[in-house]
Amino acid sequence: MSIDPYSPCPCGSGKKLKFCCSDLATDIEKVQKMVAGDQPHAALKHVEQLLKKQPQRASLLDLQASLQLSMHEFDAARNTIGDFLEAHPLSPTANAQAAILLSAMENGRKAVGPLQNALEQLDQEMPLRVLEAVGAVGQALLMQGELIAARAHLLLYAAISAEEDNRGIELLLRMNLQAGLPLLLRESWQLVACPAEVEWQGKFEKAAQFSMQGLWRQSEALFAQLREEVGPVPEVVYNLALLRGWLGDVARFAAGLHEYAQLEVELDNAVEAEALAQLVDPELEDPKLDTVKATYELTDSSIDIEALSEQFASDKRLEEYPINPQDYDDEFARPRSTFVLLDRPTPETGVGIERTDIPLVMAFLSLYGKRTDREARLEVTTDRGDDFELVQKLLGEVTADGLDEATEEEVVGNKSISEESLSWRWRLPNDTPADHRQKLLAEERRVAILQRWSKAPRAALQNKSPLDAVGSEELRIPLLASSLIIEQAAVDTAEQPLFVELRQQLKLPTREQIDPTDLDLDHVPLVRVPRFDFAKITSERLAKLLDRTIMMGAKFAALLVARELVTRDSKSDQHDLTAAYRQLIRLEPNPSLAFKWAEQARSWSEQQGKSTGEWALMELELSIERGDAAGVQQTLAEIRTSHLNEPDIAEATYRLLYAAGLVAPPDATGGAAPNPLGPMATQATSSSEPAEIWTPEDDAPNAVEGEKKSVIWTP
Repeated sequence: MSIDPYSPCPCGSGKKLKFCCSDLATDIEKVQKMVAGDQPHAALKHVEQLLKKQPQRASLLDLQASLQLSMHEFDAARNTIGDFLEAHPLSPTANAQAAILLSAMENGRKAVGPLQNALEQLDQEMPLRVLEAVGAVGQALLMQGELIAARAHLLLYAAISAEEDNRGIELLLRMNLQAGLPLLLRESWQLVACPAEVEWQGKFEKAAQFSMQGLWRQSEALFAQLREEVGPVPEVVYNLALLRGWLGDVARFAAGLHEYAQLEVELDNAVEAEALAQLVDPELEDPKLDTVKATYELTDSSIDIEALSEQFASDKRLEEYPINPQDYDDEFARPRSTFVLLDRPTPETGVGIERTDIPLVMAFLSLYGKRTDREARLEVTTDRGDDFELVQKLLGEVTADGLDEATEEEVVGNKSISEESLSWRWRLPNDTPADHRQKLLAEERRVAILQRWSKAPRAALQNKSPLDAVGSEELRIPLLASSLIIEQAAVDTAEQPLFVELRQQLKLPTREQIDPTDLDLDHVPLVRVPRFDFAKITSERLAKLLDRTIMMGAKFAALLVARELVTRDSKSDQHDLTAAYRQLIRLEPNPSLAFKWAEQARSWSEQQGKSTGEWALMELELSIERGDAAGVQQTLAEIRTSHLNEPDIAEATYRLLYAAGLVAPPDATGGAAPNPLGPMATQATSSSEPAEIWTPEDDAPNAVEGEKKSVIWTP
């Protein structure tokens, strides 16, 4: 197919090909055919021949740089782009290529400047290379953990790309579903509107308009100028902070939010801004807890390694901890054996066990045999915290006081004391029932929050603990924000009374219920959803809100919204509740409640005349997770009898069983091992499964071994 003469010229001039580089149309088409035919080297050679005749031609320099980047010839690409910029310093395409190169070779933050150069030099048309650069910078920022800037760039890409190009949105979805990502970092924060009836409204609106065009650097400069002229007006301070975050300046983003939170603004806005600042501020470094590794040489004169090994094997406070051989480059560097040191022996059964009787993992022990260049040794890794002396005491007991002083002690890591207060290392007996485990976890989380976290120092509270910050007017907003950070990490709706008690303990105001009648549920911060008066939201709006919570990975909010949807009067509410029941079953942390939701979903589907196969699959997964063999067999029997011929049921069942290790993979001859589902399931797994969500790496060429992997965005 010939090139459309009325398509944008690849040189990035903004003109149509017919009126710009029409003399190169045939050659450009030839290069494109070579690339499509998997002949990139021939294509590059052809471009190089053309450049000998026209060494400063923008279209040719752009093609050469693109081919070199796609082939991972980064040094050559750097030279080409340097020539391109020297010949055409105001070319959007040249600057976009510079941004793509920096995204691939260095980092996204360094690429933001060249990308802004490209965007500022645009006329009307958006050259393909500039669009690619927006995606490349967004991806690079995401890979290096610059979440605020990454989200802004990926949203910009989604806004200006073709309707069928969903990759920016899909990458955002993947980010939203990342486990452990705070809910506040999943939000798409937007500029706020100008205050009414101010004389500087024109300048404010001009800055906002620049922002909508992706010209964030120019917008930031205008807001900074406005900040100097009118002082700390909340709307100006907030927008200035946000733009700096989009440009990758995390420190000034956080500083601006800290400032905004102390101004006369709505309390929820202040607390959420302060909480977001606390989560990203590089200047806030919580007091740390060191993890140390102590080395004890086991010379012939001190202790016999064989005797020590036998002693470790017989002491019930030590349990062997298998290692992954792939974690060690040299097999001679692997320890002979590894153990966890417990504060007490593991009880024979976990049935009815009390929280205070659960053994705690105190340290990790690695026993190394003698080598030609080193004596046998014992390495002990533990935290230098409140239990450090207890570890030393236990170590003496399990070695029968046979160890000399440590010959070496090394700090191998550190972690926030505040964050560590919310974690624990249990050794539960293997037969502890799932429901009882859930009960114990809820009890321990309560202790962790009310007794440990509340006493742990936080940098955001001037290195005071939340309890020590109580009553300080200066720390009122930071304390409220710290509390919100804990609350937005909740996963169990049963924890809501716990956070009420925490606020009472910290003498903080109760979070008032919110009337959502007039709220824009597409943009209201999801951390506010637990406070909604759901009775004032129609089922239509509630269903849309559920979709948003799912897209944002807001599990706690999704549980609340889904529960409200399915508990409404089914006779008067004919909405499809499939998505709501899915979320309730998947996200409910209490296994017994999850099964009840599955039973309710079955009843609802039967009333609607729908198949119950999906709910049978989810019950199978729940039974596998609980280790309920009888439940697995019962559900499998139902699937065989009633649902095996339904679309995708056999394949999904096989995947579940295979992932759980309950069926074998296909054998080496290409056939399938016997499985509980028969030939249909075996056949369903014969084809490879496509990725559910696109990632930029899927399209990128494989990096040559030893080279840095390319992070080039390839639309």
